Amino acid sequence: MKILIAGKYKLASGLTPDATVEAEYGDVVVEGRQYTLAHHAQRYRHMPAPCLFGNLPSFDGDILISHIDLDTVGGCLALYGRKPDDDRFWQGAAFVDTRGPHRIIELPARTQGMLQAYWAFRSTQERAKYGKLCDVTDVVLQHEETIKRIIAGDPDLIGQGKTWAREIGQKVESCLVSENERLRAFKTGDVFCNAAYYSPSMKKYIPAIVSWNTETCGILISFEDGGAAHDASAVAGKLWGVLASGHVGIAGSPRGWELPDDRMQAEFDRAIAEVLSLLTPSQ
Repeated sequence: MKILIAGKYKLASGLTPDATVEAEYGDVVVEGRQYTLAHHAQRYRHMPAPCLFGNLPSFDGDILISHIDLDTVGGCLALYGRKPDDDRFWQGAAFVDTRGPHRIIELPARTQGMLQAYWAFRSTQERAKYGKLCDVTDVVLQHEETIKRIIAGDPDLIGQGKTWAREIGQKVESCLVSENERLRAFKTGDVFCNAAYYSPSMKKYIPAIVSWNTETCGILISFEDGGAAHDASAVAGKLWGVLASGHVGIAGSPRGWELPDDRMQAEFDRAIAEVLSLLTPSQ
Protein backbone atom coordinates (compact mmCIF):
# COMPACT_ATOMS: atom_id res chain seq x y z
CA MET A 1 0.00 0.00 0.00
CA LYS A 2 1.16 3.49 -0.81
CA ILE A 3 -0.13 7.00 -0.22
CA LEU A 4 0.94 9.24 -3.10
CA ILE A 5 0.65 13.01 -3.23
CA ALA A 6 0.27 15.14 -6.34
CA GLY A 7 0.29 18.82 -5.46
CA LYS A 8 -0.70 19.89 -8.97
CA TYR A 9 -3.44 18.61 -11.24
CA LYS A 10 -1.01 18.02 -14.11
CA LEU A 11 0.80 15.50 -11.87
CA ALA A 12 -2.46 13.72 -11.00
CA SER A 13 -4.04 13.81 -14.44
CA GLY A 14 -4.11 10.38 -16.02
CA LEU A 15 -3.48 8.48 -12.78
CA THR A 16 -5.90 5.71 -11.81
CA PRO A 17 -5.24 4.93 -8.15
CA ASP A 18 -7.30 2.43 -6.19
CA ALA A 19 -8.64 5.27 -4.03
CA THR A 20 -8.38 9.04 -3.75
CA VAL A 21 -8.78 11.26 -0.69
CA GLU A 22 -9.37 14.95 -1.40
CA ALA A 23 -7.62 14.59 -4.76
CA GLU A 24 -9.51 17.75 -5.63
CA TYR A 25 -8.08 20.50 -7.79
CA GLY A 26 -10.80 23.11 -7.73
CA ASP A 27 -13.86 21.46 -9.25
CA VAL A 28 -11.70 18.85 -10.97
CA VAL A 29 -11.61 15.58 -9.02
CA VAL A 30 -9.35 12.60 -9.69
CA GLU A 31 -11.47 9.54 -8.90
CA GLY A 32 -10.32 6.22 -7.49
CA ARG A 33 -11.16 2.84 -8.93
CA GLN A 34 -12.71 1.72 -5.65
CA TYR A 35 -13.17 4.82 -3.48
CA THR A 36 -13.34 8.57 -4.01
CA LEU A 37 -13.38 10.49 -0.72
CA ALA A 38 -14.05 14.14 -1.56
CA HIS A 39 -16.33 16.91 -0.35
CA HIS A 40 -15.12 20.28 -1.68
CA ALA A 41 -15.77 20.08 -5.43
CA GLN A 42 -19.29 21.03 -6.50
CA ARG A 43 -20.52 17.53 -7.35
CA TYR A 44 -19.14 16.05 -4.12
CA ARG A 45 -20.42 18.63 -1.64
CA HIS A 46 -23.16 16.26 -0.52
CA MET A 47 -20.51 13.87 0.77
CA PRO A 48 -19.21 13.87 4.35
CA ALA A 49 -15.66 14.95 5.14
CA PRO A 50 -13.21 12.08 4.46
CA CYS A 51 -12.16 11.93 8.12
CA LEU A 52 -15.70 10.86 9.04
CA PHE A 53 -15.54 7.64 7.04
CA GLY A 54 -15.47 4.44 9.07
CA ASN A 55 -12.54 2.06 9.06
CA LEU A 56 -12.28 -0.28 6.06
CA PRO A 57 -9.73 -2.94 7.09
CA SER A 58 -10.13 -4.92 3.85
CA PHE A 59 -8.71 -2.18 1.61
CA ASP A 60 -5.00 -2.50 0.75
CA GLY A 61 -4.57 -0.49 -2.46
CA ASP A 62 -2.82 2.77 -3.30
CA ILE A 63 -4.27 6.16 -2.38
CA LEU A 64 -3.78 9.50 -4.15
CA ILE A 65 -4.09 12.79 -2.24
CA SER A 66 -3.55 16.44 -3.21
CA HIS A 67 -2.40 17.77 0.18
CA ILE A 68 -1.88 16.74 3.78
CA ASP A 69 -4.18 18.01 6.52
CA LEU A 70 -6.15 16.39 9.33
CA ASP A 71 -9.17 15.62 7.16
CA THR A 72 -7.03 13.97 4.48
CA VAL A 73 -5.03 12.00 7.04
CA GLY A 74 -8.24 10.78 8.68
CA GLY A 75 -9.62 9.62 5.33
CA CYS A 76 -6.44 7.73 4.46
CA LEU A 77 -6.33 6.03 7.84
CA ALA A 78 -10.00 5.06 7.54
CA LEU A 79 -9.37 3.37 4.19
CA TYR A 80 -6.57 1.33 5.72
CA GLY A 81 -8.62 0.47 8.82
CA ARG A 82 -6.21 2.39 11.07
CA LYS A 83 -8.15 5.50 12.05
CA PRO A 84 -7.95 5.98 15.85
CA ASP A 85 -11.38 5.82 17.47
CA ASP A 86 -12.75 9.08 18.88
CA ASP A 87 -15.95 10.36 17.27
CA ARG A 88 -15.79 13.78 18.91
CA PHE A 89 -12.25 14.38 17.66
CA TRP A 90 -13.12 13.51 14.07
CA GLN A 91 -16.44 15.37 14.18
CA GLY A 92 -14.50 18.40 15.40
CA ALA A 93 -11.95 17.99 12.63
CA ALA A 94 -14.72 17.87 10.02
CA PHE A 95 -16.49 20.85 11.59
CA VAL A 96 -13.50 23.19 11.42
CA ASP A 97 -12.54 21.88 7.97
CA THR A 98 -15.89 22.94 6.55
CA ARG A 99 -16.90 25.82 8.82
CA GLY A 100 -13.50 27.39 9.50
CA PRO A 101 -10.93 27.11 12.33
CA HIS A 102 -12.26 30.24 14.03
CA ARG A 103 -15.40 28.28 14.92
CA ILE A 104 -13.38 25.97 17.15
CA ILE A 105 -14.79 27.93 20.10
CA GLU A 106 -18.17 26.27 19.40
CA LEU A 107 -16.72 22.83 20.16
CA PRO A 108 -16.36 21.16 23.58
CA ALA A 109 -13.23 22.18 25.50
CA ARG A 110 -11.69 18.69 25.22
CA THR A 111 -12.14 18.68 21.44
CA GLN A 112 -10.65 22.16 21.19
CA GLY A 113 -7.62 21.00 23.15
CA MET A 114 -7.10 17.96 20.94
CA LEU A 115 -7.36 19.95 17.71
CA GLN A 116 -4.96 22.58 19.02
CA ALA A 117 -2.53 19.81 19.95
CA TYR A 118 -2.68 18.44 16.41
CA TRP A 119 -2.22 21.89 14.87
CA ALA A 120 0.77 22.48 17.15
CA PHE A 121 2.30 19.21 15.90
CA ARG A 122 1.46 20.11 12.29
CA SER A 123 3.25 23.44 12.66
CA THR A 124 6.51 21.62 13.42
CA GLN A 125 6.42 19.54 10.25
CA GLU A 126 8.39 20.40 7.14
CA ARG A 127 6.23 22.13 4.55
CA ALA A 128 7.09 20.45 1.28
CA LYS A 129 5.66 21.79 -1.98
CA TYR A 130 5.61 18.34 -3.64
CA GLY A 131 6.51 19.52 -7.11
CA LYS A 132 6.50 15.91 -8.29
CA LEU A 133 4.54 12.75 -7.48
CA CYS A 134 5.81 11.58 -4.07
CA ASP A 135 5.25 8.66 -1.73
CA VAL A 136 4.12 10.14 1.61
CA THR A 137 3.02 6.92 3.31
CA ASP A 138 5.55 7.33 6.13
CA VAL A 139 4.51 10.97 6.66
CA VAL A 140 0.83 10.06 7.04
CA LEU A 141 1.66 7.20 9.41
CA GLN A 142 3.71 9.61 11.53
CA HIS A 143 0.55 11.73 11.85
CA GLU A 144 -1.32 8.59 12.89
CA GLU A 145 1.01 8.00 15.82
CA THR A 146 0.65 11.60 17.00
CA ILE A 147 -3.14 11.48 16.69
CA LYS A 148 -3.21 8.31 18.81
CA ARG A 149 -1.27 10.10 21.54
CA ILE A 150 -3.52 13.16 21.36
CA ILE A 151 -6.71 11.09 21.61
CA ALA A 152 -5.19 9.22 24.57
CA GLY A 153 -4.76 12.60 26.30
CA ASP A 154 -0.96 12.88 26.19
CA PRO A 155 -0.34 15.80 28.59
CA ASP A 156 2.77 16.99 26.76
CA LEU A 157 1.00 17.27 23.42
CA ILE A 158 -2.10 18.86 24.93
CA GLY A 159 0.09 21.36 26.78
CA GLN A 160 2.00 22.16 23.60
CA GLY A 161 -1.32 22.79 21.88
CA LYS A 162 -2.39 25.34 24.48
CA THR A 163 0.95 27.13 24.21
CA TRP A 164 0.77 27.07 20.42
CA ALA A 165 -2.76 28.53 20.42
CA ARG A 166 -1.66 31.40 22.66
CA GLU A 167 1.46 32.20 20.65
CA ILE A 168 -0.11 31.79 17.24
CA GLY A 169 -2.50 34.67 17.87
CA GLN A 170 0.43 37.02 18.28
CA LYS A 171 2.14 35.71 15.16
CA VAL A 172 -1.02 36.08 13.09
CA GLU A 173 -1.47 39.73 14.03
CA SER A 174 2.15 40.43 13.05
CA CYS A 175 1.22 39.33 9.50
CA LEU A 176 -1.57 41.88 9.14
CA VAL A 177 -1.10 44.11 6.08
CA SER A 178 -4.30 46.15 6.23
CA GLU A 179 -7.82 46.10 7.62
CA ASN A 180 -11.05 48.01 7.50
CA GLU A 181 -14.67 47.42 8.47
CA ARG A 182 -15.09 44.83 5.73
CA LEU A 183 -11.84 42.94 5.28
CA ARG A 184 -8.57 41.94 6.96
CA ALA A 185 -5.60 41.28 4.65
CA PHE A 186 -2.55 39.23 5.67
CA LYS A 187 0.79 38.34 4.11
CA THR A 188 2.08 35.20 5.76
CA GLY A 189 4.62 32.42 5.41
CA ASP A 190 4.36 29.83 8.15
CA VAL A 191 1.14 30.70 9.94
CA PHE A 192 -2.52 30.26 8.96
CA CYS A 193 -4.32 33.61 9.07
CA ASN A 194 -7.78 32.88 7.68
CA ALA A 195 -9.35 32.38 11.09
CA ALA A 196 -8.35 35.79 12.50
CA TYR A 197 -11.63 37.59 11.93
CA TYR A 198 -11.48 39.39 15.25
CA SER A 199 -9.71 42.74 15.01
CA PRO A 200 -8.03 43.70 18.31
CA SER A 201 -7.74 47.32 17.19
CA MET A 202 -11.40 47.68 16.16
CA LYS A 203 -12.60 45.25 18.84
CA LYS A 204 -15.01 43.51 16.50
CA TYR A 205 -15.29 40.64 14.04
CA ILE A 206 -14.58 41.53 10.40
CA PRO A 207 -16.60 39.75 7.65
CA ALA A 208 -13.79 38.61 5.35
CA ILE A 209 -10.11 37.71 5.13
CA VAL A 210 -7.75 37.56 2.17
CA SER A 211 -4.30 36.11 2.83
CA TRP A 212 -1.21 35.62 0.69
CA ASN A 213 1.00 32.73 1.75
CA THR A 214 4.48 33.39 0.40
CA GLU A 215 5.63 29.90 1.35
CA THR A 216 2.99 27.96 -0.56
CA CYS A 217 2.51 30.63 -3.23
CA GLY A 218 -1.22 30.70 -2.62
CA ILE A 219 -4.03 33.13 -1.87
CA LEU A 220 -6.95 32.27 0.41
CA ILE A 221 -10.33 33.99 0.64
CA SER A 222 -12.63 33.29 3.57
CA PHE A 223 -15.82 34.61 5.14
CA GLU A 224 -16.59 34.72 8.85
CA ASP A 225 -20.20 33.59 8.29
CA GLY A 226 -19.01 30.40 6.61
CA GLY A 227 -20.22 31.52 3.19
CA ALA A 228 -23.83 32.23 4.13
CA ALA A 229 -23.86 35.54 2.27
CA HIS A 230 -21.13 34.96 -0.30
CA ASP A 231 -19.66 31.73 -1.67
CA ALA A 232 -15.86 31.82 -1.35
CA SER A 233 -15.43 29.07 -3.96
CA ALA A 234 -17.48 31.10 -6.45
CA VAL A 235 -15.29 34.14 -5.81
CA ALA A 236 -12.12 32.08 -6.26
CA GLY A 237 -13.53 30.48 -9.39
CA LYS A 238 -14.31 33.87 -10.87
CA LEU A 239 -10.77 35.04 -10.15
CA TRP A 240 -8.79 31.90 -11.09
CA GLY A 241 -10.97 29.47 -13.01
CA VAL A 242 -11.93 25.83 -12.49
CA LEU A 243 -8.70 24.83 -10.75
CA ALA A 244 -9.33 27.24 -7.89
CA SER A 245 -9.94 25.12 -4.80
CA GLY A 246 -12.11 25.22 -1.70
CA HIS A 247 -15.73 25.50 -0.65
CA VAL A 248 -18.29 28.08 0.39
CA GLY A 249 -16.58 29.34 3.54
CA ILE A 250 -12.96 29.31 2.38
CA ALA A 251 -11.34 28.90 -1.02
CA GLY A 252 -8.15 29.77 -2.78
CA SER A 253 -5.94 29.93 -5.83
CA PRO A 254 -5.02 26.76 -7.77
CA ARG A 255 -2.79 24.24 -6.02
CA GLY A 256 0.84 24.29 -7.05
CA TRP A 257 0.99 27.88 -8.27
CA GLU A 258 4.50 29.07 -9.04
CA LEU A 259 4.31 32.80 -9.73
CA PRO A 260 6.90 35.52 -9.17
CA ASP A 261 6.29 37.99 -6.34
CA ASP A 262 5.07 40.79 -8.60
CA ARG A 263 2.43 38.52 -10.11
CA MET A 264 1.42 37.29 -6.66
CA GLN A 265 1.10 40.86 -5.43
CA ALA A 266 -1.15 41.65 -8.38
CA GLU A 267 -3.34 38.59 -7.68
CA PHE A 268 -3.46 39.47 -3.99
CA ASP A 269 -4.60 43.00 -4.79
CA ARG A 270 -7.14 41.67 -7.29
CA ALA A 271 -8.59 39.27 -4.72
CA ILE A 272 -8.89 42.04 -2.12
CA ALA A 273 -10.66 44.29 -4.62
CA GLU A 274 -13.05 41.51 -5.64
CA VAL A 275 -14.03 40.69 -2.05
CA LEU A 276 -14.44 44.36 -1.12
CA SER A 277 -16.74 44.81 -4.09
CA LEU A 278 -19.07 42.16 -2.63
CA LEU A 279 -19.30 43.63 0.83
CA THR A 280 -21.16 46.80 1.66
CA PRO A 281 -20.11 48.94 4.66
CA SER A 282 -23.28 47.91 6.47
CA GLN A 283 -22.09 44.29 6.53
